[in-house]
Amino acid sequence: MTRKIIIDTDPAMGTKGGDPEDCFAIMLAMNSPELEILGITTVQGNVPVERGFSNAKYLVKEFDKDIPVHTGAPGAYDLERNEKRKWLGERKEMEQLTPMLKPEEDELSAPSFIAETCVEHSGDIELVTIGPLTNVAKALDEEPDLSKHIKKITMMAGAAKVPGNVTPAAEFNVWADPESASKVFGAGIDFTLVPLDVCHKTRFSRDQLKSIGENPHPFCQFVNESVEPWLKINPNHNIIDQGLHLYDSLAMALCFAPELAEFKKAYVTVETKGQYTDGETVCEFNESIMGQIFKPKHNAEVALDIDVEGFNKLFEERVLNYLINL
Repeated sequence: MTRKIIIDTDPAMGTKGGDPEDCFAIMLAMNSPELEILGITTVQGNVPVERGFSNAKYLVKEFDKDIPVHTGAPGAYDLERNEKRKWLGERKEMEQLTPMLKPEEDELSAPSFIAETCVEHSGDIELVTIGPLTNVAKALDEEPDLSKHIKKITMMAGAAKVPGNVTPAAEFNVWADPESASKVFGAGIDFTLVPLDVCHKTRFSRDQLKSIGENPHPFCQFVNESVEPWLKINPNHNIIDQGLHLYDSLAMALCFAPELAEFKKAYVTVETKGQYTDGETVCEFNESIMGQIFKPKHNAEVALDIDVEGFNKLFEERVLNYLINL
């Protein structure tokens, strides 16, 4: 039985200097018979939202898929936060490899598409969110009963027991729009959190990129040209030698292959006011003193360990080998 999903993403493959890994996750989904992709929605994250929309449209076209792509608006959910994060949408110096496209005038926005599709397929839709949660938060505003219609969310977000990657406290997707994360975490929707704790156990190596680049197929050359700059400019110095973390591809895999991970139930919230901890994902496993006293009801399953070999095999079969053999 296939799972009906909507992918909410900030894809940068096609924008030099952005994290291109979302598109590997989308490729994994496209090559997985366990999944039926009802749509892709784009959100402002590691690239401006209009670039992410263009990149997603290009990928769907290259894979010859009939998958609708809908864009969210620039900016964050909260107006004050939007002012603080507006620079995320102003990086005009980034070189664009894919054609810049605009949505049709009468096209649904990403939040509207999420709300309407989930209501239409009530109880059958799973969201896979691999960017900030802005679109989902806005969809909850548009459809107050939306939480009753979404079966589950699998999200690449947060850091449970390890430091963040954009600040010592915060992981990027939550840090970029913590108010939206707070709204979604508290909406009563079952969700699986795929945090940095497990994402940092994955790698996409330079040798793997080289094997893709050795294929003269135009799309493989596009992948190579898109990924190479991120390996060079990423501030995580370990990436230079060890390669990229496959954050979003892992979340996508765990959507349909949860047996690859070990999960623990937790009550998950997010810090939105801290001077030094803004965007921190707080996971209460009822192990702290206050957790044992108040025992907050769990709202999530958090991935804390993964079968690295099993995930690597899946990624190799459905993404790497696909590209090498184009």
